[in-house]
Amino acid sequence: MGAQLVINHYLEKYKTSANTITDISFDCLPFLYAKEPDYNMKGCKVSKSYFDLSDREAVRIQYVKIYKDFVYNNITYPNLFIGMRKDIHYFDWVGEIAYTKSLQPYYFALQPIFLGDGTETIKGFSSQKQRKILKEERYAADEWLNSKNPDLYKMLYAKYGAIYQTYLRTGFKDDLLNAFESETDPAILTVFNNQVFGMEPMTFKELIILNLQ
Repeated sequence: MGAQLVINHYLEKYKTSANTITDISFDCLPFLYAKEPDYNMKGCKVSKSYFDLSDREAVRIQYVKIYKDFVYNNITYPNLFIGMRKDIHYFDWVGEIAYTKSLQPYYFALQPIFLGDGTETIKGFSSQKQRKILKEERYAADEWLNSKNPDLYKMLYAKYGAIYQTYLRTGFKDDLLNAFESETDPAILTVFNNQVFGMEPMTFKELIILNLQ
């Protein structure tokens, strides 16, 4: 028999009626505390963990983006962001994931985004919830870039402020990428070609592009 789940130890100790197999609210359990969620450099919320008072991880909620082919008017559009899922990992007393529960996925009600040239040409799909998630991620990624390299961030705004702000608001990055590729200022190109310390051989230009959605 494996080691006891951390959360089960405390549920039994405090004789609570909560059941770890059901969707309990971990924020309401007095013997656990949460740490700030983990975000990646693209602003995506990756996970959130709950610990006991001796800093032993008990529960980790992992946020999973669902990418699948999407069919609209009998046409298949490959690998679209169509929804989200949460995986709940329960840790045992020796620090291993002993049990994982995947919650029911949440799917977006995707609608087409038309090119706007008078035709029915589709340039993508979105929903209100999907747009909200992606916009929050763009601004979180923007903050990450500022925290990691303020000088690079300042240069980005000084040179590309208007189109960069448009990207943040809308998520459309083609104009920004085209501006990067057509850049001729030697000072800017020098900065672009510098390698990122600790992420070699990645250049600053590659870092900025990787940071975009």
